[in-house]
Amino acid sequence: MVVGDAFQLSSRDFNYYRDLFLLWPFLLFTIAGLVNLFGVGHDHRIGMKLLALSLVTIVLARERFILIGGALGFCAVQSGISFVLKHDWIALAVSICSSTLFLALLRSLRDYKPSYSTPNGIRIADILTGLTSLGLTLAVFAWIRT
Repeated sequence: MVVGDAFQLSSRDFNYYRDLFLLWPFLLFTIAGLVNLFGVGHDHRIGMKLLALSLVTIVLARERFILIGGALGFCAVQSGISFVLKHDWIALAVSICSSTLFLALLRSLRDYKPSYSTPNGIRIADILTGLTSLGLTLAVFAWIRT
């Protein structure tokens, strides 16, 4: 039954949901922190706070390589798209650097096995965890900006 399987409780490990919850904060805090830190005319104190929050999220994660690899892959794709659409040379440089680091990380972790089982499909609990994480991350952004 398709509908019943989606609402079935998952027997996944708590660490899986913790890492899934920490995915959005790590990604968004890192990107926003680097933009505020290296951008011209930005408040560098906010950038330092965001990078500190990014370090806290990576310390709390169980599988740090998965979060770092996901962030590097995301940055490589987004900056590549930015280069194609806007012809921004800085985006090309960021894309090349993050792609190189991402491929080096993938190559070094060829036989890597996470400490928890990988999911076979997406369940409602996974979606709710991701959306809750995104919402709370945006709330923290609003709180830091004020």
